[in-house]
Amino acid sequence: MWHCAAETAPSAESLAGIEQLLAASRYPEAIAALRQAINASPDDADLHARLARALADDEQLTAAVGAFEHALVLNPDDGAACVDLAVLLTRLDRFAEATAQLDAAVAAHPDLAAAHRILGKLQFREGRYVEAVHAYERATQADPGLGEAWFDLAQAHMKLMDLDAAEAALQRAISTDSTDARFHDGLGFVHYKRRQFAPAAAKFETALQLDPLLARAHFNLGNSYLRLGREAEGRQHLETFRQLDDQERRLYSLETTILQSPERAGLYHDMAVILGQRGEYDKARRRYVQAVLRDSNFAPSYHNLGNMQLREGRLAEAMGLFRRALRADSTYVIAYRSLGNAYMRQQQVSAALETFEQGLRQDPGNGDLQHRASLAREILHETRKQR
Repeated sequence: MWHCAAETAPSAESLAGIEQLLAASRYPEAIAALRQAINASPDDADLHARLARALADDEQLTAAVGAFEHALVLNPDDGAACVDLAVLLTRLDRFAEATAQLDAAVAAHPDLAAAHRILGKLQFREGRYVEAVHAYERATQADPGLGEAWFDLAQAHMKLMDLDAAEAALQRAISTDSTDARFHDGLGFVHYKRRQFAPAAAKFETALQLDPLLARAHFNLGNSYLRLGREAEGRQHLETFRQLDDQERRLYSLETTILQSPERAGLYHDMAVILGQRGEYDKARRRYVQAVLRDSNFAPSYHNLGNMQLREGRLAEAMGLFRRALRADSTYVIAYRSLGNAYMRQQQVSAALETFEQGLRQDPGNGDLQHRASLAREILHETRKQR
């Protein structure tokens, strides 16, 4: 049953402003704006669904579940909200509720491909591979262009040792998106299982060209190279796999801990550091922002956000963030170094020297700052001599 939004529904401009806040990871502000809009239009199902997604992005999963449930009371026909709610329930380990939610969704909406797919993933998780195959097949029938469902179908066929069916599903996945590294890696693994190591290696190489951070493709390529007698290259890829796998395990551990302690700024910062090491800068920026939103005096995240701005050539913005880090914590010595270096890039040597010396007052034995201060003094001395 559809409910009409009140006449005070938010304008397109205000909704666009909320979307801008979400895009900038400014979740508390977006959530506050959405709640204000809901107060004016309490029967607007779309607003409740938007609020639920913002709460989920801000790791407030239980509150997000409640908002989705409210949205679905107002509009039970919102298939996307049904699926998003089920995904949230799985993140909270409420698998029976998620399954019930999806069963109801596919009963009401037989053509809702995403619901069939997520239901299949829950069945796959429980080892019910035949049922998962049927669910994935219904997803691909509903939306033949849903590459994710073809990929999932291939994984279920692999569990049932049906390599021909897995290969066919992966070929369909690739036809929907030839740039998805996982699809090529999956097809390579089918070749590997058939002991066709050269074709397998070629597919794994393609996968890594598309996504150098795909850990399992390094593992698979390393093993393929070993089978082909290319031992040095094989060992190198296996070592890369170990490094990436360790990062992924740490990220997973941090994500799990965030579910228990969503207000701990350090957790988001630690995730951002790993993501930055992996070159996933947009994801890292989002996590740094979440850190400082939870603790406005969390100097390390301000500093690292400054470094990201510096990498993008935004010197003024970077310097502002370095100063913000020092306002948060005047003992955070690395920020003096970064701010001083930025002054040096602007050829403001006196300001750089003053900044380095401020850092040395906090840490007199810091050799790096001593060296940078010495260089700044030499430059100033030479400049005065030339005058």
